[in-house]
Amino acid sequence: MRYIKGLTPEQKQALEQGHKMGKSYRFRNRCQAILLSAAGYSVQELAAMFQVADLSIYQWFNRFEARGVTGLQNQSGQGRKPLLKLQNQAHVQVVEEQLEKENKRLKLAKAQIEQQLGQSLSESTLKRFLKKLVTAGNASASG
Repeated sequence: MRYIKGLTPEQKQALEQGHKMGKSYRFRNRCQAILLSAAGYSVQELAAMFQVADLSIYQWFNRFEARGVTGLQNQSGQGRKPLLKLQNQAHVQVVEEQLEKENKRLKLAKAQIEQQLGQSLSESTLKRFLKKLVTAGNASASG
């Protein structure tokens, strides 16, 4: 049986703050799990409570022991990568060109964008990208 023991007052305060005010629910859960482990909850109890595998709890413990509270935060690079990126000028240029040509027919513009970029997109993906493009102020004169 493994527990987190001997939290310093600073660690406990940081974990409590992370549990109450952390940006993501995952980070808040991880902070709470460390606090509960220090209070005597077993790995199996924590896994059931947070609906994760025992291995996940062990990984949280390892990350906390190696890097402290910052080790419990979500790591960059997680999640699905966007198909279209504002930072990619080729994406922006292709989308803007096709929308100038086919600003009334999104399906036709989408087909042309897919052909030029060599990847398939859903209409929802294209609409989300267009919304980001307009709100970022990168869109050319609207029609």
